[in-house]
Amino acid sequence: MYFMTTLHWIVVAVFVLLFLILVLLSAKEKNVKTLLSMIFSSFLLTAAGAIFSLYALDKYTKKGKLISSSQKRDLSRESVIVRGEIRNEGNFKIGYCNVEVRISNDTTSRRGRTKSYFSPSTSFGSMFGAKDVKSNIFKEEYLVVENLDPKKSKTFTVSVPFPPHFANPRYRYKLFCH
Repeated sequence: MYFMTTLHWIVVAVFVLLFLILVLLSAKEKNVKTLLSMIFSSFLLTAAGAIFSLYALDKYTKKGKLISSSQKRDLSRESVIVRGEIRNEGNFKIGYCNVEVRISNDTTSRRGRTKSYFSPSTSFGSMFGAKDVKSNIFKEEYLVVENLDPKKSKTFTVSVPFPPHFANPRYRYKLFCH
């Protein structure tokens, strides 16, 4: 759920007030078509400003941090168990946090052979479905925490499917809190 702080409500009130002022100023226009276009453009302007402001405010008021993380292979299910802890560093409640788990296959350290991440491809291979091409990157996003109070932390556990053709995996995590 998306939590709006008092700062969010103040921003919404300011943009609603700005929209009302612009509508009152455009009400002086006698031509109906021009009046409607002025009201519509005022709405678009204030809506875009409000959305951008709420997004920027959300980015700076809700600060989550991934404190610790660990991963362990589960060979019976061909998956990786990712465990970690998320802390709310801000002064406002966080509605939810998503963790993006990215597993990449390190192909450069294979027994002295260097192989590039980028292999040349032709348009004919992709058009006709080359089936032997395996991706070196696996990425998925998981909802891990909901309703995190300020200065509190919660642990999470996620089971990520592991690509069987990966020989030397590297793990990366990104945290997105709203």
